[in-house]
Amino acid sequence: MTKQTTQRYTLADLEKWHDVARDIDPPIRLGIFGDPVAHSLSPDMQNAALRACEINAQYARFHIRPNELRSALRAAQTRGVRADR
Repeated sequence: MTKQTTQRYTLADLEKWHDVARDIDPPIRLGIFGDPVAHSLSPDMQNAALRACEINAQYARFHIRPNELRSALRAAQTRGVRADR
């Protein structure tokens, strides 16, 4: 079963991204990192644009604390998620 996402992810999720994102369709390929990030409207706007352009990808929220940023960027890069900074 595949699913779209509306939830927030964390550094721990990024570190095991293959397992976390396995059933998410379309795949999460873009995201915003923040602390806090729950209020961000970016995923709604970006996902609407991705759908309108028929791009098979999703944009998600990542709750990343300042002290986690370096690790999160490395984890995202190695797992195919690009993030706004």
